[in-house]
Amino acid sequence: MYPFISPLFLNKGSRYLSHFLLVVLRSIPELMLVFVLLIMMGPSMVPAIVALSLHNGAIIAHLIGNASRNLKLRQDAPKGINLYSYEVTPRLYRPFLAFLFYRWEVILRESAILGILGVHTLGFYVDSAFEELRFDRALFLILVTALLNILVDTLSRGIRRKLRLNALPDMR
Repeated sequence: MYPFISPLFLNKGSRYLSHFLLVVLRSIPELMLVFVLLIMMGPSMVPAIVALSLHNGAIIAHLIGNASRNLKLRQDAPKGINLYSYEVTPRLYRPFLAFLFYRWEVILRESAILGILGVHTLGFYVDSAFEELRFDRALFLILVTALLNILVDTLSRGIRRKLRLNALPDMR
């Protein structure tokens, strides 16, 4: 989705329209989007997956699209799909992965919260345990959620360090 707001690919009018769409998708809270999609699609994981994908995809597209504005293209840079495939995307790959790993941690925390809306995640089972006054089970599930977050954070930090990922694109 990042090419839709990048000046390297679209004209100003198309970019403004795409930017507006990304702002709307980023601005709607995930819980609100999941709630609306649950009403429209029924109770399942699909509304949660769609809502988290739209929201976080818009955030990553916005960040990568903004990073693409600062790229200096070569004099002989290709055009069209080749510009996207062989020039811009490879140079934005590292910051894309850095943002993706960060959002992975956020999505994990958000998915636990979605259990309050009835989506079957760890948060749903925590909420159910509180309703049944099973505080021992609720505490255990909260600890599992915290440990899962710590594991994902440690794993993504290790991968980012090993791949030398950072959020800044190669401007050369």
